[in-house]
Amino acid sequence: METTNNTSRKRYIVTYVDQNADFARAEQILHVQPGTIKDGVSLLESDKPLTAKDVLHFDGLGSSSVVLSETEAKNLRRDDQVLAVEEDLEVHALGVEDLLSVPSAPASNGGTQYYDLNDSNVYDGQLGLDGPTPQPVTNAPDQGFQAGYQQALTDTYSRMLGQLNAIFGVAPAAAGPVPSPVPVRPIIPVRPILPPLTPPIFQQPIPWNIAMVKAPQAWPRTRGRGIKVAVLDTGIASHPDLIISGGASFVPGVTSYHDGHGHGTHCAGIIGARNNFLGVVGVAPQCNVYAVKVLNDAGSGQLSWILAGMAWARQNGMQVVSMSLGSNSGPVVAYTIAVQQLLAMGCVVVAAAGNNGPAGTVGAPANSPGVIAVGAVDQHRVIAPFSSRGGTGNQVTISAPGVSVNSTHLSNGYRSMSGTSMACPHVAGAAALVRMRYPTWTPAQITRRLVTTASDLGFPGNDTTYGAGLLNCDAATM
Repeated sequence: METTNNTSRKRYIVTYVDQNADFARAEQILHVQPGTIKDGVSLLESDKPLTAKDVLHFDGLGSSSVVLSETEAKNLRRDDQVLAVEEDLEVHALGVEDLLSVPSAPASNGGTQYYDLNDSNVYDGQLGLDGPTPQPVTNAPDQGFQAGYQQALTDTYSRMLGQLNAIFGVAPAAAGPVPSPVPVRPIIPVRPILPPLTPPIFQQPIPWNIAMVKAPQAWPRTRGRGIKVAVLDTGIASHPDLIISGGASFVPGVTSYHDGHGHGTHCAGIIGARNNFLGVVGVAPQCNVYAVKVLNDAGSGQLSWILAGMAWARQNGMQVVSMSLGSNSGPVVAYTIAVQQLLAMGCVVVAAAGNNGPAGTVGAPANSPGVIAVGAVDQHRVIAPFSSRGGTGNQVTISAPGVSVNSTHLSNGYRSMSGTSMACPHVAGAAALVRMRYPTWTPAQITRRLVTTASDLGFPGNDTTYGAGLLNCDAATM
């Protein structure tokens, strides 16, 4: 939040009863001079810093951002044209980099498990660990994944050499030269005419988390081609495993949506990393990913920045919005109205439930009506200790992998991270799969399909810990 000379004045979000209130109407309600209010999306998207004098309006969301004194805020709350006056909350990314490299799934050698898409067989990628015990690592990419991928390449080349030996008839070398008792006339070899060699087929390794939600089984039906998914986060960095279709920055004074933190890039990879025979692959590898930078490179932001990102998503026809961010507050009216506006134009809204553990409830914006609130489970389908639980009128909708998830990161690398932030993009990717499969469905219908096809976990039926259960992309796209 910008600094002001008067510490008693704060920036607030004013939400109007009339959700279609335009600039002129907002000026009347806020009692400001005509022409004073600026378009919130345009100003925050520019390189101009946000000052205490700036009054912003988010057209289409029915809310404005303005600096007020406590008295002015109280007076506005009494106005029957105003639905709510809320402080411009601080919002944070809900994921952290893992300090331990752990096996991604049980494997015979204590390594990371990957899956062969062609024949569904499993091969073990060596982690280089002494058994399954986790070992400390630095901020380098996940070595288990790299070793597993390298082993796959080695196996491929070994098979190629075997094929060459069979074609040329090359026998293994003898232990030593065998002396000939009589002189032998030299034999001039004749080069055989050989059929063209079949080039090797490199296969994309499938990380454990993508396999767990059964995304590969859904790909013969849908890969989310062309579905527009907005990642409201720290931005997205360029990466050979990602295609960024566009985006914008709503961090004041920052015009680039480049990610200097890594969180947004990680989430983007879970949603839509390409099936390109390297690195990782996302749940919906053919969707169009958009970088909407609403958190700074320290991983934090303001409610007003998030609202600007949501307004941008609405204006640009996004079909899925993924928000791996939040605060510990109760329901926020400004979020509720913004979500309603997105749902009304056909956009599915997915958010991380929060990392507050068993004692914490689902935070904002995941606690807004209509949002798919996502909890996190580990490799064994057990709820993560940090994952927020639901409560009365404040529920977890569904669960997805969120512990030691390997995905794209900064400097063209990969990194393992944990949090409900990592669970959220799995469901956003699944929403893209369902949206492509059933293009006429409403957000409510897509949500219902994801919920009713989830694999039950915990107590039978829907519960406050797991929601409907584990995301199942295969069943959801049937």
